[in-house]
Amino acid sequence: MKRDLLKGAATSALVLAGLAVGRPAHAIPAFAAQTGLPCAACHIGFPQLTPFGRIFKMEAYVLGTHDYPSLRNFSAMVQAGFTHVKDKVPGGLAPDFPSNNAWSAQQTSLFYGGVLDKKLGLGAFIQGTYDGVGHQFSWDNTDIRFAQGAKLLGKPMIYGFTFNNSPGLTDLWNTLPAWGYPFIPPALGVGNTASIQISALAQAVAGVGGYVAVNATPANLLYGEVDLYKALPDHTAYALGAGPEAGVAGAIPYWRFAIQHSLGENSIEFGTSGLVDHPYPSGLKHGPTDDITDLGVDTQFQHISANQAISLQASYFHEAQHWGASYPLGDTANLNDSLNMETVTVSYLWHQLFGATESFNNIDGTADSGLYNLDSANANGKPNTQSFTTELDYYPFNRGGPKFFPWVNAKFFVENTFYTQFNGRAHNYDGNGRNASANDVLFTGIWLVF
Repeated sequence: MKRDLLKGAATSALVLAGLAVGRPAHAIPAFAAQTGLPCAACHIGFPQLTPFGRIFKMEAYVLGTHDYPSLRNFSAMVQAGFTHVKDKVPGGLAPDFPSNNAWSAQQTSLFYGGVLDKKLGLGAFIQGTYDGVGHQFSWDNTDIRFAQGAKLLGKPMIYGFTFNNSPGLTDLWNTLPAWGYPFIPPALGVGNTASIQISALAQAVAGVGGYVAVNATPANLLYGEVDLYKALPDHTAYALGAGPEAGVAGAIPYWRFAIQHSLGENSIEFGTSGLVDHPYPSGLKHGPTDDITDLGVDTQFQHISANQAISLQASYFHEAQHWGASYPLGDTANLNDSLNMETVTVSYLWHQLFGATESFNNIDGTADSGLYNLDSANANGKPNTQSFTTELDYYPFNRGGPKFFPWVNAKFFVENTFYTQFNGRAHNYDGNGRNASANDVLFTGIWLVF
Protein backbone atom coordinates (compact mmCIF):
# COMPACT_ATOMS: atom_id res chain seq x y z
CA MET A 1 0.00 0.00 0.00
CA LYS A 2 2.80 2.38 0.96
CA ARG A 3 4.55 1.76 -2.36
CA ASP A 4 1.34 2.41 -4.33
CA LEU A 5 0.69 5.63 -2.44
CA LEU A 6 4.24 6.84 -3.03
CA LYS A 7 3.98 5.97 -6.70
CA GLY A 8 0.73 7.91 -7.04
CA ALA A 9 2.13 10.90 -5.22
CA ALA A 10 5.26 10.89 -7.35
CA THR A 11 3.16 10.85 -10.50
CA SER A 12 1.17 13.84 -9.27
CA ALA A 13 4.38 15.64 -8.45
CA LEU A 14 5.74 15.13 -11.94
CA VAL A 15 2.52 16.52 -13.42
CA LEU A 16 2.74 19.61 -11.21
CA ALA A 17 6.40 20.00 -12.08
CA GLY A 18 5.72 19.81 -15.79
CA LEU A 19 3.06 22.48 -15.51
CA ALA A 20 5.16 24.89 -13.52
CA VAL A 21 8.68 24.89 -14.92
CA GLY A 22 10.58 24.22 -18.09
CA ARG A 23 13.56 22.47 -16.45
CA PRO A 24 14.41 21.31 -12.93
CA ALA A 25 15.10 23.76 -10.15
CA HIS A 26 15.88 23.10 -6.52
CA ALA A 27 14.14 25.06 -3.74
CA ILE A 28 15.15 23.02 -0.69
CA PRO A 29 18.36 21.40 -1.91
CA ALA A 30 18.26 18.38 0.40
CA PHE A 31 14.72 17.44 -0.70
CA ALA A 32 15.43 18.24 -4.34
CA ALA A 33 18.57 16.09 -4.34
CA GLN A 34 16.64 13.21 -2.77
CA THR A 35 13.57 13.32 -5.00
CA GLY A 36 14.98 14.66 -8.28
CA LEU A 37 11.88 16.87 -8.51
CA PRO A 38 11.76 20.62 -9.20
CA CYS A 39 10.86 23.05 -6.43
CA ALA A 40 7.46 23.73 -8.00
CA ALA A 41 6.35 20.19 -7.20
CA CYS A 42 6.27 21.03 -3.48
CA HIS A 43 6.25 24.84 -3.28
CA ILE A 44 4.60 27.99 -4.54
CA GLY A 45 7.73 30.06 -4.27
CA PHE A 46 8.87 29.01 -0.82
CA PRO A 47 7.96 28.01 1.82
CA GLN A 48 4.28 27.68 0.77
CA LEU A 49 3.37 24.05 0.11
CA THR A 50 1.43 22.67 -2.84
CA PRO A 51 -1.00 19.72 -2.46
CA PHE A 52 1.82 17.32 -3.33
CA GLY A 53 4.18 19.06 -0.88
CA ARG A 54 1.69 18.26 1.86
CA ILE A 55 1.68 14.56 0.92
CA PHE A 56 5.51 14.56 0.88
CA LYS A 57 5.60 16.03 4.39
CA MET A 58 2.96 13.64 5.77
CA GLU A 59 4.88 10.66 4.39
CA ALA A 60 7.85 11.62 6.57
CA TYR A 61 10.00 13.19 3.82
CA VAL A 62 11.06 9.75 2.50
CA LEU A 63 9.99 9.91 -1.16
CA GLY A 64 13.04 9.72 -3.42
CA THR A 65 15.83 7.71 -4.92
CA HIS A 66 17.74 6.53 -1.84
CA ASP A 67 16.78 4.55 1.24
CA TYR A 68 19.22 5.98 3.78
CA PRO A 69 20.89 9.33 4.55
CA SER A 70 23.60 10.72 2.31
CA LEU A 71 25.59 13.93 2.12
CA ARG A 72 22.95 15.25 -0.28
CA ASN A 73 20.52 15.42 2.65
CA PHE A 74 22.46 18.34 4.13
CA SER A 75 21.93 21.93 3.02
CA ALA A 76 22.26 25.50 4.25
CA MET A 77 20.39 28.80 4.20
CA VAL A 78 21.19 32.48 4.68
CA GLN A 79 18.67 35.28 5.21
CA ALA A 80 20.36 38.68 4.97
CA GLY A 81 19.14 42.17 4.33
CA PHE A 82 18.87 45.87 5.07
CA THR A 83 16.40 47.35 7.56
CA HIS A 84 15.08 50.91 7.54
CA VAL A 85 12.58 52.13 10.15
CA LYS A 86 10.63 55.32 9.49
CA ASP A 87 11.84 56.94 12.74
CA LYS A 88 15.07 55.88 14.38
CA VAL A 89 14.88 53.74 17.50
CA PRO A 90 16.59 55.26 20.55
CA GLY A 91 19.14 52.83 21.91
CA GLY A 92 19.44 50.95 18.63
CA LEU A 93 17.37 48.58 16.49
CA ALA A 94 18.89 45.81 18.65
CA PRO A 95 21.95 45.50 20.91
CA ASP A 96 25.12 46.23 18.92
CA PHE A 97 23.10 47.75 16.05
CA PRO A 98 22.57 51.42 15.12
CA SER A 99 19.34 53.32 15.68
CA ASN A 100 18.40 52.93 11.99
CA ASN A 101 19.54 51.76 8.55
CA ALA A 102 21.29 48.50 9.47
CA TRP A 103 22.56 45.51 7.52
CA SER A 104 22.32 42.06 9.08
CA ALA A 105 22.78 38.40 8.22
CA GLN A 106 19.86 37.77 10.51
CA GLN A 107 19.73 34.01 10.10
CA THR A 108 22.20 31.36 8.94
CA SER A 109 20.97 27.78 9.11
CA LEU A 110 22.19 24.25 8.53
CA PHE A 111 19.65 21.55 7.67
CA TYR A 112 19.23 17.84 7.51
CA GLY A 113 16.23 17.09 5.33
CA GLY A 114 14.85 13.79 4.09
CA VAL A 115 15.03 10.06 4.62
CA LEU A 116 16.44 8.34 7.71
CA ASP A 117 15.18 4.85 6.84
CA LYS A 118 12.83 4.58 3.89
CA LYS A 119 11.75 1.00 4.60
CA LEU A 120 10.65 2.00 8.09
CA GLY A 121 9.01 5.20 6.83
CA LEU A 122 11.34 7.32 8.98
CA GLY A 123 12.44 10.82 7.93
CA ALA A 124 13.29 14.21 9.34
CA PHE A 125 13.52 17.95 8.91
CA ILE A 126 16.14 19.27 11.34
CA GLN A 127 17.41 22.86 11.43
CA GLY A 128 20.10 24.53 13.49
CA THR A 129 20.38 28.32 13.26
CA TYR A 130 22.88 31.04 14.07
CA ASP A 131 21.00 34.22 15.00
CA GLY A 132 22.99 37.10 13.53
CA VAL A 133 21.05 39.65 15.62
CA GLY A 134 21.12 37.84 18.97
CA HIS A 135 24.62 36.46 18.23
CA GLN A 136 23.90 32.89 19.30
CA PHE A 137 23.37 29.40 17.87
CA SER A 138 20.26 27.40 18.74
CA TRP A 139 18.20 24.46 17.63
CA ASP A 140 15.48 25.55 15.27
CA ASN A 141 12.61 23.78 13.51
CA THR A 142 12.86 20.04 14.25
CA ASP A 143 10.36 17.48 12.97
CA ILE A 144 11.26 13.76 13.03
CA ARG A 145 8.53 11.51 11.64
CA PHE A 146 7.49 7.91 11.21
CA ALA A 147 4.71 7.34 8.66
CA GLN A 148 2.95 4.45 6.97
CA GLY A 149 0.20 4.02 4.39
CA ALA A 150 -2.96 1.93 4.76
CA LYS A 151 -6.60 1.83 3.62
CA LEU A 152 -9.76 2.81 5.44
CA LEU A 153 -13.10 1.84 3.85
CA GLY A 154 -11.26 1.38 0.58
CA LYS A 155 -9.73 4.87 0.70
CA PRO A 156 -5.99 5.60 1.00
CA MET A 157 -4.87 6.61 4.47
CA ILE A 158 -1.61 7.88 5.95
CA TYR A 159 -0.88 7.64 9.65
CA GLY A 160 2.23 8.70 11.49
CA PHE A 161 4.00 9.89 14.60
CA THR A 162 6.14 12.96 15.13
CA PHE A 163 8.72 14.34 17.52
CA ASN A 164 8.91 18.13 17.12
CA ASN A 165 9.66 21.35 18.99
CA SER A 166 6.92 23.82 18.11
CA PRO A 167 3.10 23.66 18.12
CA GLY A 168 2.03 23.98 14.49
CA LEU A 169 5.44 23.11 13.02
CA THR A 170 4.00 19.84 11.73
CA ASP A 171 1.19 21.63 9.90
CA LEU A 172 0.60 21.20 6.18
CA TRP A 173 -0.90 24.61 5.36
CA ASN A 174 0.54 28.12 5.62
CA THR A 175 -2.16 29.47 7.90
CA LEU A 176 -0.78 28.82 11.40
CA PRO A 177 1.92 31.03 12.95
CA ALA A 178 4.70 28.41 12.59
CA TRP A 179 4.57 28.59 8.77
CA GLY A 180 2.41 31.66 8.22
CA TYR A 181 3.24 35.07 6.84
CA PRO A 182 5.61 36.88 7.11
CA PHE A 183 7.79 34.05 5.82
CA ILE A 184 10.93 36.11 6.46
CA PRO A 185 10.13 38.68 9.16
CA PRO A 186 12.63 41.46 9.87
CA ALA A 187 14.62 40.65 13.01
CA LEU A 188 15.51 44.32 13.54
CA GLY A 189 13.01 47.05 14.37
CA VAL A 190 10.37 47.52 17.05
CA GLY A 191 8.32 44.59 18.32
CA ASN A 192 4.82 44.94 19.73
CA THR A 193 3.90 43.87 23.26
CA ALA A 194 1.42 41.04 22.75
CA SER A 195 1.55 37.65 21.04
CA ILE A 196 -0.55 34.52 21.34
CA GLN A 197 0.86 31.52 23.17
CA ILE A 198 0.93 29.18 20.17
CA SER A 199 3.61 31.48 18.70
CA ALA A 200 5.55 32.08 21.92
CA LEU A 201 6.27 28.39 22.64
CA ALA A 202 8.31 27.69 19.49
CA GLN A 203 11.62 25.90 20.28
CA ALA A 204 11.00 26.30 24.04
CA VAL A 205 9.15 22.97 24.16
CA ALA A 206 9.51 19.43 22.86
CA GLY A 207 6.67 17.07 22.11
CA VAL A 208 5.41 13.88 20.54
CA GLY A 209 2.17 13.25 18.72
CA GLY A 210 0.25 11.28 16.18
CA TYR A 211 -1.63 12.17 13.01
CA VAL A 212 -3.87 10.50 10.47
CA ALA A 213 -4.98 11.58 6.99
CA VAL A 214 -8.04 9.85 5.51
CA ASN A 215 -8.75 9.79 1.77
CA ALA A 216 -5.15 10.98 1.49
CA THR A 217 -4.37 12.12 -2.04
CA PRO A 218 -2.95 15.37 -3.41
CA ALA A 219 -6.56 16.29 -4.28
CA ASN A 220 -8.44 15.41 -1.10
CA LEU A 221 -7.57 15.14 2.55
CA LEU A 222 -9.27 14.77 5.95
CA TYR A 223 -6.56 15.42 8.54
CA GLY A 224 -6.32 15.10 12.32
CA GLU A 225 -3.39 15.48 14.70
CA VAL A 226 -2.88 15.57 18.48
CA ASP A 227 0.48 16.38 20.14
CA LEU A 228 1.64 16.73 23.74
CA TYR A 229 4.46 19.13 24.64
CA LYS A 230 6.60 19.72 27.70
CA ALA A 231 8.71 22.77 28.48
CA LEU A 232 12.42 22.11 28.13
CA PRO A 233 14.21 21.95 31.50
CA ASP A 234 16.61 24.81 32.18
CA HIS A 235 19.85 22.96 31.46
CA THR A 236 18.48 21.51 28.21
CA ALA A 237 16.99 24.83 27.10
CA TYR A 238 20.29 26.64 27.66
CA ALA A 239 22.28 23.88 25.92
CA LEU A 240 20.04 24.19 22.84
CA GLY A 241 20.13 27.99 22.83
CA ALA A 242 16.47 28.27 23.86
CA GLY A 243 16.95 29.07 27.57
CA PRO A 244 15.73 29.92 30.08
CA GLU A 245 13.00 27.36 30.76
CA ALA A 246 9.59 28.42 29.44
CA GLY A 247 7.98 27.92 32.84
CA VAL A 248 4.90 25.86 31.95
CA ALA A 249 3.51 23.19 34.28
CA GLY A 250 2.54 19.75 33.02
CA ALA A 251 1.81 18.72 29.47
CA ILE A 252 0.57 21.10 26.76
CA PRO A 253 -2.00 19.46 24.45
CA TYR A 254 -2.13 20.73 20.85
CA TRP A 255 -4.68 19.68 18.25
CA ARG A 256 -5.22 20.22 14.55
CA PHE A 257 -8.11 19.16 12.29
CA ALA A 258 -8.56 20.14 8.64
CA ILE A 259 -10.26 19.16 5.42
CA GLN A 260 -8.90 19.85 1.93
CA HIS A 261 -10.57 19.44 -1.45
CA SER A 262 -9.17 20.07 -4.92
CA LEU A 263 -10.91 20.58 -8.22
CA GLY A 264 -8.70 20.93 -11.26
CA GLU A 265 -6.12 23.62 -10.64
CA ASN A 266 -7.81 24.80 -7.42
CA SER A 267 -7.66 23.54 -3.84
CA ILE A 268 -9.33 24.79 -0.67
CA GLU A 269 -8.83 23.97 3.01
CA PHE A 270 -10.82 24.65 6.17
CA GLY A 271 -9.42 23.85 9.59
CA THR A 272 -9.23 24.43 13.30
CA SER A 273 -6.41 24.21 15.84
CA GLY A 274 -5.62 25.02 19.43
CA LEU A 275 -3.72 24.33 22.63
CA VAL A 276 -4.04 24.61 26.41
CA ASP A 277 -1.17 25.37 28.78
CA HIS A 278 -0.61 26.33 32.39
CA PRO A 279 2.27 28.82 32.73
CA TYR A 280 3.75 29.92 36.02
CA PRO A 281 3.79 33.65 36.83
CA SER A 282 6.80 35.49 35.43
CA GLY A 283 10.03 34.45 37.12
CA LEU A 284 8.58 31.37 38.89
CA LYS A 285 8.91 27.66 38.10
CA HIS A 286 6.70 26.11 40.76
CA GLY A 287 3.48 26.78 42.68
CA PRO A 288 0.07 27.92 41.33
CA THR A 289 -0.31 28.46 37.59
CA ASP A 290 -2.31 30.53 35.15
CA ASP A 291 -4.46 29.03 32.38
CA ILE A 292 -4.19 29.93 28.69
CA THR A 293 -6.32 28.42 25.92
CA ASP A 294 -5.81 29.18 22.21
CA LEU A 295 -8.56 28.35 19.70
CA GLY A 296 -8.16 29.00 15.99
CA VAL A 297 -9.97 28.62 12.68
CA ASP A 298 -8.35 29.01 9.27
CA THR A 299 -8.79 28.58 5.54
CA GLN A 300 -6.51 28.44 2.52
CA PHE A 301 -7.25 28.64 -1.20
CA GLN A 302 -4.72 27.87 -3.95
CA HIS A 303 -4.85 28.12 -7.72
CA ILE A 304 -1.86 26.56 -9.49
CA SER A 305 -1.55 26.60 -13.28
CA ALA A 306 1.22 26.42 -15.85
CA ASN A 307 2.16 30.10 -15.67
CA GLN A 308 0.81 31.43 -12.41
CA ALA A 309 -0.07 30.55 -8.84
CA ILE A 310 -2.41 32.36 -6.46
CA SER A 311 -2.65 31.65 -2.75
CA LEU A 312 -4.98 33.04 -0.08
CA GLN A 313 -4.63 32.33 3.65
CA ALA A 314 -6.87 33.58 6.44
CA SER A 315 -6.78 32.71 10.13
CA TYR A 316 -8.37 33.83 13.40
CA PHE A 317 -7.16 32.93 16.90
CA HIS A 318 -8.88 33.64 20.19
CA GLU A 319 -6.88 33.29 23.39
CA ALA A 320 -8.61 33.03 26.77
CA GLN A 321 -6.33 34.02 29.66
CA HIS A 322 -7.12 33.22 33.30
CA TRP A 323 -4.52 34.74 35.64
CA GLY A 324 -5.31 32.65 38.71
CA ALA A 325 -1.70 32.86 39.89
CA SER A 326 -0.47 36.15 38.40
CA TYR A 327 -3.43 38.29 39.49
CA PRO A 328 -2.98 37.72 43.25
CA LEU A 329 0.70 38.64 42.85
CA GLY A 330 -0.21 41.96 41.17
CA ASP A 331 1.35 40.95 37.83
CA THR A 332 -1.95 41.59 36.01
CA ALA A 333 -4.70 44.13 36.57
CA ASN A 334 -7.45 41.68 35.62
CA LEU A 335 -8.24 38.13 36.68
CA ASN A 336 -9.37 37.27 33.12
CA ASP A 337 -8.23 38.68 29.78
CA SER A 338 -8.58 37.75 26.13
CA LEU A 339 -6.43 38.23 23.04
CA ASN A 340 -7.39 37.89 19.37
CA MET A 341 -5.26 37.67 16.25
CA GLU A 342 -6.47 37.88 12.63
CA THR A 343 -4.28 37.44 9.56
CA VAL A 344 -5.20 37.58 5.85
CA THR A 345 -2.54 37.04 3.18
CA VAL A 346 -2.81 36.98 -0.63
CA SER A 347 0.16 36.09 -2.81
CA TYR A 348 0.73 35.75 -6.56
CA LEU A 349 3.58 34.04 -8.44
CA TRP A 350 4.10 34.65 -12.17
CA HIS A 351 6.02 32.13 -14.28
CA GLN A 352 7.94 30.94 -11.20
CA LEU A 353 9.91 34.17 -11.52
CA PHE A 354 8.14 37.18 -9.94
CA GLY A 355 5.96 37.23 -6.85
CA ALA A 356 3.82 39.72 -4.96
CA THR A 357 2.20 39.45 -1.52
CA GLU A 358 -0.21 41.61 0.45
CA SER A 359 -0.89 40.80 4.10
CA PHE A 360 -3.01 42.22 6.92
CA ASN A 361 -2.40 41.42 10.58
CA ASN A 362 -4.41 42.54 13.58
CA ILE A 363 -4.00 41.87 17.31
CA ASP A 364 -6.60 43.13 19.78
CA GLY A 365 -7.77 42.23 23.25
CA THR A 366 -8.56 43.27 26.79
CA ALA A 367 -6.79 46.29 28.22
CA ASP A 368 -4.64 45.24 31.19
CA SER A 369 -2.30 47.82 32.69
CA GLY A 370 -0.47 45.19 34.72
CA LEU A 371 0.08 42.79 31.81
CA TYR A 372 1.02 45.24 29.06
CA ASN A 373 2.51 48.21 30.92
CA LEU A 374 5.75 46.34 31.25
CA ASP A 375 7.99 49.22 30.16
CA SER A 376 7.92 52.59 28.45
CA ALA A 377 6.93 50.95 25.13
CA ASN A 378 3.27 50.74 26.17
CA ALA A 379 1.74 53.57 28.21
CA ASN A 380 -1.94 52.62 27.79
CA GLY A 381 -2.05 48.94 28.74
CA LYS A 382 -3.63 47.79 25.47
CA PRO A 383 -2.32 45.04 23.16
CA ASN A 384 -3.96 46.37 19.96
CA THR A 385 -1.57 46.38 16.98
CA GLN A 386 -2.56 46.54 13.31
CA SER A 387 -0.29 46.36 10.26
CA PHE A 388 -0.27 45.97 6.48
CA THR A 389 2.66 44.41 4.57
CA THR A 390 3.43 44.55 0.85
CA GLU A 391 6.16 42.27 -0.52
CA LEU A 392 7.71 41.96 -3.98
CA ASP A 393 9.92 38.96 -4.87
CA TYR A 394 12.25 37.84 -7.63
CA TYR A 395 13.25 34.16 -7.97
CA PRO A 396 16.22 33.98 -10.37
CA PHE A 397 16.75 30.21 -10.08
CA ASN A 398 13.25 28.75 -9.95
CA ARG A 399 13.81 27.55 -13.51
CA GLY A 400 17.18 26.06 -12.65
CA GLY A 401 20.37 27.21 -10.99
CA PRO A 402 23.65 27.93 -12.77
CA LYS A 403 25.48 24.91 -14.22
CA PHE A 404 28.25 25.14 -11.64
CA PHE A 405 25.71 25.25 -8.78
CA PRO A 406 22.44 23.71 -10.06
CA TRP A 407 20.89 23.09 -6.63
CA VAL A 408 21.02 26.70 -5.45
CA ASN A 409 17.84 28.73 -5.09
CA ALA A 410 17.20 32.28 -3.97
CA LYS A 411 14.54 34.87 -3.36
CA PHE A 412 15.33 38.57 -3.61
CA PHE A 413 12.66 40.44 -1.69
CA VAL A 414 11.41 43.87 -0.68
CA GLU A 415 8.99 44.04 2.27
CA ASN A 416 7.28 47.22 3.43
CA THR A 417 5.20 47.08 6.63
CA PHE A 418 3.22 50.05 7.91
CA TYR A 419 1.30 50.28 11.18
CA THR A 420 -2.06 51.95 11.69
CA GLN A 421 -2.02 51.03 15.40
CA PHE A 422 0.76 49.91 17.73
CA ASN A 423 0.53 48.81 21.36
CA GLY A 424 -2.96 50.22 21.74
CA ARG A 425 -2.85 53.54 19.91
CA ALA A 426 -2.20 55.22 16.58
CA HIS A 427 -0.51 58.20 18.28
CA ASN A 428 1.68 58.58 21.35
CA TYR A 429 1.40 54.91 22.30
CA ASP A 430 4.46 55.05 24.59
CA GLY A 431 3.62 58.29 26.39
CA ASN A 432 6.73 59.92 24.91
CA GLY A 433 5.23 61.06 21.61
CA ARG A 434 6.05 58.03 19.44
CA ASN A 435 3.35 57.18 16.90
CA ALA A 436 2.47 53.81 15.41
CA SER A 437 3.70 54.93 11.97
CA ALA A 438 7.16 55.63 13.43
CA ASN A 439 7.67 51.84 13.42
CA ASP A 440 6.95 51.40 9.70
CA VAL A 441 9.75 49.19 8.43
CA LEU A 442 11.32 48.57 5.02
CA PHE A 443 13.21 45.27 4.86
CA THR A 444 14.99 44.17 1.68
CA GLY A 445 17.51 41.45 1.00
CA ILE A 446 18.05 37.85 -0.11
CA TRP A 447 16.88 34.46 1.09
CA LEU A 448 19.53 32.04 -0.22
CA VAL A 449 19.39 28.24 0.05
CA PHE A 450 22.10 25.89 -1.19
